[in-house]
Amino acid sequence: MSKNQQVLLLVLAGLVLLFLFNGHLFITDDVESNYALTAKEMVQSGDWLSPQIYGQYWYDKPIFFYWLTALGFKLFGFTEFAARFFPALFSVFSLLLVYWFGRKLYSHQVGLISGFILATSLEFWLIGKFIITDSALFFFFNGALAFFYLAYRGTKEEKNYYYLFYLFCGLATLTKGPIGFLLPGLIITLFFLYTRNWAELKAMKIFTGAVLFLVTALPWYYLMYLKHGEQFLLMFFGVHNFLRATVSEHPRDNVIYYYLLILILGFFPWVAFLPQTLRKCIQKDGSWLKLKGDTVFLLLWFLAVFIFFQMMATKYITYTLPILFPLSVLVARFLGEKSNLSQAKLFWPMLYLFLFGLLFPIAGGLALRMVHLPLVSILPSFLMIVIGGGYCLTLAWRKNNNKLVWSLVTVILLFNIFFTQAIFIPVTHYRSAKSAALALKEHWQPGTIAGAYGEYHTSAVFYSGKKICRLEKKKDIAGMLPKPFSWTSKNVMPFMALEDIPKTKKMLVIVDEKSYPEFLEKKLAPWKVLSHQDGLYLLEKI
Repeated sequence: MSKNQQVLLLVLAGLVLLFLFNGHLFITDDVESNYALTAKEMVQSGDWLSPQIYGQYWYDKPIFFYWLTALGFKLFGFTEFAARFFPALFSVFSLLLVYWFGRKLYSHQVGLISGFILATSLEFWLIGKFIITDSALFFFFNGALAFFYLAYRGTKEEKNYYYLFYLFCGLATLTKGPIGFLLPGLIITLFFLYTRNWAELKAMKIFTGAVLFLVTALPWYYLMYLKHGEQFLLMFFGVHNFLRATVSEHPRDNVIYYYLLILILGFFPWVAFLPQTLRKCIQKDGSWLKLKGDTVFLLLWFLAVFIFFQMMATKYITYTLPILFPLSVLVARFLGEKSNLSQAKLFWPMLYLFLFGLLFPIAGGLALRMVHLPLVSILPSFLMIVIGGGYCLTLAWRKNNNKLVWSLVTVILLFNIFFTQAIFIPVTHYRSAKSAALALKEHWQPGTIAGAYGEYHTSAVFYSGKKICRLEKKKDIAGMLPKPFSWTSKNVMPFMALEDIPKTKKMLVIVDEKSYPEFLEKKLAPWKVLSHQDGLYLLEKI
């Protein structure tokens, strides 16, 4: 197989893995639905400058990902496939980027393995199907650092990669905010402090690059300030950046091992080869190596992102996603060099993968029980782990390491496809209010009032296209309404007091199973069950 055919195979694998079943994955609460509804309202209102949700201006994230999602809706309609189109596409772009970067640094073989490692890493392909900013950010953030380093070590002509570095920093800033240039800047500063090659600053095209960055990133922020003034600055920079960094949104996640667990799970299965890879980076024949060049930069890339977000008050699963890029290249270099591969002892890592991999079908079975589906659905995934994993374990025992790498890639690709079809799809159905929303839309009449009790489902608003009020006790609503510099600022949905439920008007209410008994106990009115599906009731006041 030629090199071009191998790259084409990587692209095809990425397309299948990232696009397959996307039209069957419901838009879930509560993160995906916020992005989807905001983009939908952008299309419907024709306002492509100011994000809004529930008809209220929304300063949660910069504009670029909303533009992408809105463009998907314009191309394919208000569908799940449309909402997931650009996250999946940018993930495919990232596979090509990591291949190209690995090839430029080392060889075609290392680049190709880097692409397949990234494609089959658990967190990467899952996030590639999610309607969130992180796939686009992953491409721009890592692209910026890749272009920087290729320019840094490159010829006079390759110094032009610095322009792409500034451009990608601008696009990352337009996707996620200040972190899009601050964190790459931190990594590069640490790299210069280590190498002390300050003379390279003269070649970095700082003035023209800064202009390019500002032209890319600044116009939207400036126009938003002109239109919304201090309110935009307070909400976007104050709440969604400074507050997120200093006050935890989810205090239960504030544990020192949080991102270590994310690394173990997110970089599965390749995390099993990470200890040997890191050891190879810093030791040779039992002696410590003086780190230099690409090894230093890739390790700083990984460690700076990991430690930076560990220090932040608010922790999210996706924050450290960018570390998968440099880790994929490091592990690919370890597995792609014949001298390393012939000496590598891969049986014990493979045994760990085999035993740990069995937990995924088990976890999937527990998830299926939660959504009341038969456990037989996990059988293909379970057999793939047992048969495919067993075969890879045999190859490791026989020290057939080269064949082992590509066999493992194949097994994980097939497992991910089976896992998506059997487990991921039904879980998204359970985490979405689509069924209840379509039932609400069916029973809707002019003058109908709609409410939600218990968990508020933004996906119900997206799918139904109707105003749905969050039902709470009157005395509690005041404490939930948006307040400056507080996490309550995210509560921009419409509210209605339970005590104010009208006696005469037709009313439909969505209630989750957990809150259903409590809602009936309030005896606000007699209710009739119109539907009960995916863990949600749709009730009609009679």
